Amino acid sequence: MNTFTPTEPLRTPVLLTAFSRYDTAAQVMESIRAARPPRLYFACDGPRNDQERVKTDKVRSLVEMVDWPCEVHTRFAERNQGLKKAMIGNLDWFFDHEPEGIVLEDDTAPVLSFFWFCQELLERYRDDRRIWWILGNNLMSDPESVPAASYYFSEHGYGAPWGWAGWRRSWRLYDGEMSAWPDVRDSAVWNSFFLSSAERREARAIFEATWNGTIKTWDFQHDFARILNDGITIIPEHNLVRNIGFEGDGTNTVQGLDPRDVDNARETPFPLVHPKEVVVDMARDLAYFNAFIRPPLFRRVKDSIKGLLPEKVDRAITPFFSKLQKRFGA
Repeated sequence: MNTFTPTEPLRTPVLLTAFSRYDTAAQVMESIRAARPPRLYFACDGPRNDQERVKTDKVRSLVEMVDWPCEVHTRFAERNQGLKKAMIGNLDWFFDHEPEGIVLEDDTAPVLSFFWFCQELLERYRDDRRIWWILGNNLMSDPESVPAASYYFSEHGYGAPWGWAGWRRSWRLYDGEMSAWPDVRDSAVWNSFFLSSAERREARAIFEATWNGTIKTWDFQHDFARILNDGITIIPEHNLVRNIGFEGDGTNTVQGLDPRDVDNARETPFPLVHPKEVVVDMARDLAYFNAFIRPPLFRRVKDSIKGLLPEKVDRAITPFFSKLQKRFGA
């Protein structure tokens, strides 16, 4: 049986961000309760109507689960801010108070060792400005593998931070509006970063849509800032976080249509084994892009066809393509 027993108390503060999903938020709170952090920051976005207020009030009641010695801080919005504004505000609030810490959303349920994994690496790389953040999830992980080290280094992932840890030093370089995007998107230095033409095209589409507001999120801006500042991500060899939001009404996860809907989480062995040097694993970065980020063939064909059609015809056939995509999971 895969188990983990801490050998020291958790010293690291935790931020939990939530909205209206009580069942998933309660599971994440149970994970936090098992780790017993010394400081908990609990942020909850506001309701959009009176009916939703019942749900958000219930989520906020989860603060009553704190039954260990803990300094609790809350940030409960009166009105709905939306995902982007709420998350940026929550992270600003957290890192205004803490120089480093762990961040969990209401659908990211970590195994227990995740907290100590983050704590050790936050302390180890505290002054290494190459390291941007520490992720808890590794969708390519083989739970039965015995890797040579406990984690590896990456720089080509996009989105999906299902439980992570970071420093104020990195967050201060974040720009939610991506103001540098128009100046860098066609530069030779920017285009030389990518590992394939497919990655370059998809990254451009992601960042352009985030910059112009078509994608209303907060995390792609974080990836953009990381690339601009030559930042490196730490990825655990074993997946330490389950996304439990695919079955619900999450904003960015849809059960059955998302290749990231996997459950391969397990505890990581301690003591951690550190890589001998900080070197990005380009081969795994490219494999991850092709498996989880690159659009499937159906979407690439669909986009090519739609791009050749007049606007009125494009709008008319869009519902047809949407139905096919949902039916075949493409």
